[in-house]
Amino acid sequence: MGAIEAFTKAFSIILENRKLYVLTLILALTLAPLGAYTLSGKVPLENNATAVHSGSVIFEEYGSPAEENGGALIGFFERLIVYVLVALVVASIFEYGVVKGGLMHIEGRDAGIGTLLGEGLRRFPAVFLINLIYAFIGLAILSIGLIPMGIGLMTMPEGAVLVFLGLVLLLVLGAFTLGLSLLPVPTYVEEGNFGAAFKAIGMSTGNALTTIGFGFLVMVAVLGISAVSGPVTFLTQMFVGGKTGEYVSAFLQAPFTALLYEFLWVSGAAFYKELKKREELKKVDEELAELGIDL
Repeated sequence: MGAIEAFTKAFSIILENRKLYVLTLILALTLAPLGAYTLSGKVPLENNATAVHSGSVIFEEYGSPAEENGGALIGFFERLIVYVLVALVVASIFEYGVVKGGLMHIEGRDAGIGTLLGEGLRRFPAVFLINLIYAFIGLAILSIGLIPMGIGLMTMPEGAVLVFLGLVLLLVLGAFTLGLSLLPVPTYVEEGNFGAAFKAIGMSTGNALTTIGFGFLVMVAVLGISAVSGPVTFLTQMFVGGKTGEYVSAFLQAPFTALLYEFLWVSGAAFYKELKKREELKKVDEELAELGIDL
């Protein structure tokens, strides 16, 4: 029940506190042109001939496809690295503000957009590092599901069962990892201590089934938001081609991207509060048990 309560609480916060959406919309609109520029590069798949005129004779010069493709790929990845770094840094500022606003809303308090952004600017280095560390932790957890899949693929067709089990395990671990990844920033925001972020590991493993259930619910919501925004890209690329279409598509997708950011960060805050409430109730029960009082 804890997973469902946190999930529904997240939607309640989103509907009741519109300023949090304003924050994520600013973020999405800020990153939209940079994202469009990053994805606008085209990698040549065939050898391109260049026509060179000399008098009435036309010569065709053919470049090396390996060199052209390699240069295009290098350029794309350079832009991608820059985009990812900028996006992570800027998103860390807004993530702190949205999570802080979500936690305050749950407690019946409120803060202005300027206050939330100001705190985000001061605290974003810690948020950036926390997300980076938990990204590696998540990859390590997910790699466990690849072990039976790898063994199964090497022993096909007998290993087909292992491949299936590996896929199921990967899905479960993915849900757990998603639930886990949403906890450290709210923990840090509330306690104001970088080390407190690592309490998220104990909170999630101590409530593993709840974390997995919450992760599945978040997955469904993310897929739902993506399903709505997907046709926007398709239709834009259909009617507005080239680089212009990519930029227009990026800005049209910004409201959906903002909703996705807000939902993930607010749901993390709600889930953290739910698990913390469970821990507090469990602690009270243990203290009463020591006193010989059984509820």
